[in-house]
Amino acid sequence: MLRRSLLFVPGIAKARFDKARASGADTILFDLEDSVPPDAKQAAREHVCATLGEGGFGDSEPAVRINAPGTPHHDADLRAVAAAGARAIMVPKSERVEDLRAAAATLDALEVESRILALLETPRGVVRALEVGEATPRVDALCFGHADFALEMGVPADDPGSGVLFHARCSVAMAARACDVQPVDNVCLAVRDEQAFRDDVRLGIQLGFEGKLCIHPSQVAIANELYTPTPEQVEYADRVVSGWQTARSEGLGVFTLDGKMVDAPLVRAQERILARARRAGLIAESTRAETTPASVKSLEAPK
Repeated sequence: MLRRSLLFVPGIAKARFDKARASGADTILFDLEDSVPPDAKQAAREHVCATLGEGGFGDSEPAVRINAPGTPHHDADLRAVAAAGARAIMVPKSERVEDLRAAAATLDALEVESRILALLETPRGVVRALEVGEATPRVDALCFGHADFALEMGVPADDPGSGVLFHARCSVAMAARACDVQPVDNVCLAVRDEQAFRDDVRLGIQLGFEGKLCIHPSQVAIANELYTPTPEQVEYADRVVSGWQTARSEGLGVFTLDGKMVDAPLVRAQERILARARRAGLIAESTRAETTPASVKSLEAPK
């Protein structure tokens, strides 16, 4: 599943639903938690469930952030949105394996295929990121919520690129990779600053994230752009994989491309780029390297 952009839309704001549908976001995250006041929780749930039932999401994944485990609305939210057709469910304040397994058991009982997006936004959740990611096969992604994390740490939330926020951000990305689930980066609060958002996405890419939580439709196109492999990246990845196929057929474990050594870890990284390009529709599913570029040379493994 390609999740370059995950756009939050308040579950109580019905007027914004159509705009969210048209945003081009890979995932539309209807929010029943932070953006909905306590006295509007049930109404928001009804609005979201009705919208899920209507469909019309095109290539976007309809998802819902429900209320956190242990809160009065958690169980009702989970059951209602899963039954209504949410393909993914974000569980906020994810920090206890038991909570995620209980959610998975509920989804099993409902016989739905909904995936779980675990939102890590507390010190306990970040410290337990590896356990959370391995709690149940239904967990598809680990997402970092830096604002609530900053609140609990007693630090400002305006710069997730430094200090303990940066440390936590790195920890979430590494845990997701270790669990083989998608790492999804935190929101950027500078809604009207396009350059700040671009810079934050680029930093997230360097940290190993595959997607970005968005809080405004204008951020979606940027996230999709930056998290989609460029033609140059795809061309290079194809050349690496082609060279690797030839090297393996010759019984070699490494080779050189453009004067640089290529080994298995680099090949796997480039295979990931090709896989993302396929999911983004940039190349056909059957596309594979067929020839070895002239710039590829065999290199005997060191003895």
